[in-house]
This record gives sequence, C-alpha cells and structure tokens, in this order.
Amino acid sequence: MRPQQVVPEPKTYQREFVGDPFVDTGILAIELLTEKPFKECTKEDLRSAADTLVDIYLTPAWKKELQSIFPNSTYIQSSSGYDHRGRSKEFLYDLIEGINNTSGSTTFCCYCGSPAHEKRSFYKTHVPLVGSGSFTNFFPSFRNGLNICARCALAIQFAPLLCYKAGGKPCLVSSNNQAIVREFGNEALRTLRARLASGEYESAANSGLYDEKFKSPQNALFHLAYKFGKEYHALGICGPNESIVLYWIDNYNQNPRGIQIYTLPSNVFRFVAYMMNSPTYRSAWFNLLSMHYSRAKTKDEDAELPVWKTKQNTIHTHLLEGKSILWAFKDDSTRTPTMPWPVIERYMRSVKGMNQQRIEQIRTLSDNIAQCIRETKKYNRVHDIAAARDLPSFRNQLQLIMRDWQKLGKDRPLTTFDDYTAILLPGDYRGWTEVRDLMVIRLYEQLHDVLAKEVEEEEVKE
Repeated sequence: MRPQQVVPEPKTYQREFVGDPFVDTGILAIELLTEKPFKECTKEDLRSAADTLVDIYLTPAWKKELQSIFPNSTYIQSSSGYDHRGRSKEFLYDLIEGINNTSGSTTFCCYCGSPAHEKRSFYKTHVPLVGSGSFTNFFPSFRNGLNICARCALAIQFAPLLCYKAGGKPCLVSSNNQAIVREFGNEALRTLRARLASGEYESAANSGLYDEKFKSPQNALFHLAYKFGKEYHALGICGPNESIVLYWIDNYNQNPRGIQIYTLPSNVFRFVAYMMNSPTYRSAWFNLLSMHYSRAKTKDEDAELPVWKTKQNTIHTHLLEGKSILWAFKDDSTRTPTMPWPVIERYMRSVKGMNQQRIEQIRTLSDNIAQCIRETKKYNRVHDIAAARDLPSFRNQLQLIMRDWQKLGKDRPLTTFDDYTAILLPGDYRGWTEVRDLMVIRLYEQLHDVLAKEVEEEEVKE
C-alpha cells in the first residue's frame, strides 16, 4: 500500500512586501520582536526594538558576524574610544524619526519607491552588497550613496537576526510561501533569545547567527527543505508549490565574494516533502544520500561534524542543476533498486514532469519483459538492456525480447505499436535514457530473487 499524502491548505499571512530579501526579512524581524504588524508599530515600539538590537549586536559573538554584513558600521567601528552604543542608537533613532517624514524629498527609494531619506547617504556600511562612498559607479547615475527610504534602511538593520549561517557566512532564507519564512523566523528568534539568556553571546568563539554548523550552503538548503517538508508540513503551512531560496552573503571589506544564490524549485521541494512525510521513505532516502557524499578532503574540514554538514552530495547537486538522479535509484553491481518503485514514480511525476500514462506504460512493458526473461531464463537480457549506451543498442535489445516473447507463444503482444511509438520512444526519441533506466530499475525489482542468486554465484567464483 502506498502512503496517502494529504496536502493541507497552507496558512497565509499578510504583511508588507518590498521584494528585496534583506528588507522583507528585516520587516519580519521587527514584527516578531514587537509582536505587531509593522504598520501598527509606534515610534516607541521601534525604539524599544532598536535598543534590543543594539544590545545583541554589541555582544562579542555578534560583532564578529557583522564584519561580513555591516563592515565599519557603528556597531563594530574599531576607532579608539568610539561610543558604539550611543552612535548605534543615534543612527537607528534617526531612521525611526525619518519614517513618514519625507517633506522636501526629491528622490525615491530604490526598494519600495517611497520618498528617500535624504538626510543620510547609505553605503555598504549600512546596506550590504552596495558600494562605498569612493566608488560611485556602484550607485545609479553615479550618485554618492544609495537612495533609500528610512523604513527600508531600518528594516535592513534587523535582517541579520533571522539569518542562517552556512559556509561560514550569513544566509537569508526566502520562499514564495511567507508562512514558511515566518515560521522559520520564529524558530531563529527563539534560538537567539535562548542563547542570549544563556550567555553564549558573551564569547567571540561562538557564532552570533543561527548556526547549525553547515559548511556547505547546498546541504544547508536541503536541510531546511527537509525540515520544512516534515515539520512545517505538519503545521499546515506547506502547500504544493513552494520554492526555497538561500542567499549566501559576503560583504566583508577585503575581497568580498558578494552573493551566491541557491534555489530549490517547487517541483524538487514537492518531492522532498513527499519523502519526508513517510517514515519508511524518509529513512530510505537518507540511506541513499549517505552513499553519495564527496570523499574529497577540504582544508576547513571538521572531523567532529557529520559528513552531511561538511560534504557536498551528488544527488543534491543534480537536483539543483535539473539533472536526472535515476542513476541513483539502482545499484548495477548488486542488480537491485535502491528505492521502492512508488518513490521513483513520484520523482518522475513531480521533478521530471513525466505524465502518469507514460510511467504506467513503461512499468507494464517492464513487467512483461520480466515475465519473458523469467520464462526464457535469459537473465543476461537485463544486463544487456542496462549496458545499452545509445538508442540503436537499446532498441535492438527490445526487438530481441519481442522475438523471445513471440517464441513463447503469447496471445497478446509484448507492447502495442501505438505505445511503442507514442509513449515509450516518441518520434524525437527524447528521454530514451530515462525509459531505459526506469525499465532496468523495474526489472531489478521484479527479478530480484534470480538476480540476487546470480550475484552470489559471481562472488563465489571470484
């Protein structure tokens, strides 16, 4: 029996969106801190949130992190005798006063289109990934600084509170389902408050950001997808079309690497969520992943961390790059499938977009071929199909099996002309390797008893 997947209606949340991950994350952080929608926050609410932010940022653990986010800012200015607390509050309070106070402004915010806060110029010290004052080519029309409103500038200051650390740098977590982002924000803020209360932030040896010790942003992205697909799905906040984006950021002054964007598309997340919501499939999936982590040594390798936090995984890489992972669903050395057929069907439908009719026709033909091979005892046919490296070789193997089927005197054809030409191998022959791999996986499953004996006999001979 296949487990029945019930997809709940996702919860929705209304809040102001700008479309920039920094601004949107910052607005959410302010809402979670004040427990109010941003529009309903008074100046007193925002000043209280700013005071909390400064208390957090001035801890040793956070000062280290802010070098890659707000270099040379008031939070971490290295000048002797610098009043970090006073100057930071002055900066934040100025932004709070500037919200909705735009009289006389002649420029507009590049994020939301509102009148810009012209009393201050904004550089990479205040807004990550833009230029410094001496490099005007980073700014529109070679202006000295970025045009940005006080509201967006304030929100950006709060964004790091909800960042996720991976690959040694802060990452913004985004999704087209804002309920997911909000739930993740709640989790990040709960963790932050617990660590602040425990005194962890008083040591520069600790990370200020929400850090689960992932060295690879790619693996961090999939870890979040597995978490969202299982835990958040149970909360009723995951629908069928979510995508997840991880923005990896390096805004350090010396040789910054800028931004790298890791996107998990909705078709892959849908498949991942399906796997995570079946205990049997979830266990089988993680077992499969364990066989495909990179074995290469890295200079920052930490022997105390598990491999799934430090090494890239070939299956993850292929999923992100839109490449097939059918090869991972079979083990040619033992002639066994590595995942059950319902999982493979779901992968082909969700990720590869193959329609159910074609999947069923491939399965039916494969089952007929398995019956033919079992009755003729020509088990080498399985190897010959798996070894086909081009379309003519594959078609030749199918023709040989058709002859075997005829010799058995069957009263029905192995496959019909229409199925063969329209579904199995259509005129453009697109995806014939997928047909071959699906067929081999199904044959390994249907002929497991005899193929296992063959493998045992070969091992004894060796």
